[in-house]
Amino acid sequence: METHHRVAVLCALPQEVEPIIEGLHGIERSSRYGTDLATGQLGEVSVVVCVGGMGKVAAGAAAQMLICEYHPDALIFSGIAGSLNPLLEIGDIVVGRSLVYLETNNDIIAECDPFLYTYASDARLSALACQVLDEQGYRRVPSLAEMDGTAAAVAATDNDPNRRYTLGTIATSDQFNTDPDVLEHTRRVWHGDCEEMEGAAAAHVCAKNRVPFLAVRAMSNRCGEAYEDLNRHQSDMTLAAQNAGAAVRAVLSALHVAQIHHA
Repeated sequence: METHHRVAVLCALPQEVEPIIEGLHGIERSSRYGTDLATGQLGEVSVVVCVGGMGKVAAGAAAQMLICEYHPDALIFSGIAGSLNPLLEIGDIVVGRSLVYLETNNDIIAECDPFLYTYASDARLSALACQVLDEQGYRRVPSLAEMDGTAAAVAATDNDPNRRYTLGTIATSDQFNTDPDVLEHTRRVWHGDCEEMEGAAAAHVCAKNRVPFLAVRAMSNRCGEAYEDLNRHQSDMTLAAQNAGAAVRAVLSALHVAQIHHA
């Protein structure tokens, strides 16, 4: 059976792609359509990695470009995000079981192909991501959708030696939200475990093209902190980018063709 296939990895920022690119062999770099690209090989997997830029439009455009130009068998979105789940600290990870747009009338969007209100990571790719995180020593914790009111009030303790991850919901916003009421609405209504600005758009494009999708986000901050303050904590952003990148590299290393399929 043919075991060589191409996987596209999309990130918003250069610091998010470098931990992935450093695991590739035979790297070739290029720029096109306003994105920076690198191709290479990780084991049996042929990989193209893209810096698509920040925001939903940039992510959607880059995802469609990758699909049209490279015909990937799967697309992985990787990078950093702000934590909304009280159990997730800096460097912990959300594997996106589902992704949802905020500030959007999802009922109207769902009137068009692919006719979805929210977007899902491929079940087999999600299971593989959880498996490699277990192997890397992460401890799985409940998503907000799995918590009751009591559990939701319990935060991770400083003396917990384990990194954590959850299989949960990634909320995609047009804004870097800091308003406590807005953030609480995202937790309560959408069960958002983290918030970022690109994932649902990439997932939407993949669903429209019937390309299996996976989202992996590592926490760089707790939601509520101002963007200007976040930029003062570059070490947290670097840690998060490294953790997300290491998880994606492990997924690519473990991947084989039976776990990638088109609908």
